[in-house]
Amino acid sequence: MGEVNGETIYFDVKKKIPMKSPNSQYIDSKKTKKNNWWSSIILISLFIIIRSISFFTKTSFLSGRYTYVTLTLIVIIWIFEVFFLTKFINNALYKNVKAAVPATKKELGYAIKENNIWNIFNNKKVTIWKKLTAWILTIVVVVCTIAIIPVAYFVNQNGELIGHQVGSEIIVISLMGILPFSSILLVWENNLIRWLNVVAKYQKKELNL
Repeated sequence: MGEVNGETIYFDVKKKIPMKSPNSQYIDSKKTKKNNWWSSIILISLFIIIRSISFFTKTSFLSGRYTYVTLTLIVIIWIFEVFFLTKFINNALYKNVKAAVPATKKELGYAIKENNIWNIFNNKKVTIWKKLTAWILTIVVVVCTIAIIPVAYFVNQNGELIGHQVGSEIIVISLMGILPFSSILLVWENNLIRWLNVVAKYQKKELNL
């Protein structure tokens, strides 16, 4: 739901009560610099891997064209992106969740008020339009993720994939693992729709706290 006084505030949808636990080191502002250093190293490594794929696909070994080997390397990159980003976000949000204890209504309210999600909107009140925006965003991301395989199939059927000359577009293609990660984030890790539903009940005083 948000943060307050160095603690992460959750909402237990089964017990219908707010919970709190110490912030993970990944979102603890005192340790942000150290974590940013490791994040930078990993991102740089990812960039080097992608650039390497771009280089090797243009060598005589791979004839400078898309092959099944090229696609296999790209899929490996996607798997790495999904695994790393999901692991990182999960640790950031839920690493200490097992140590969670009940939080107060005041703490829940403060966490909701200060949550950065509100930066997307022009005010801090839940409306039908905000819920609709959350649904549209989630659906679009999930549909785009599912569409990766059929789109790749039809592109290949048109002769624009296997055997096609490798270009700078391979960089963008290699980063498409971010799409399935975004789906995991919006559906399971940090569901915006569920967050807005809880906030709406809090604002309408429908939570028995």
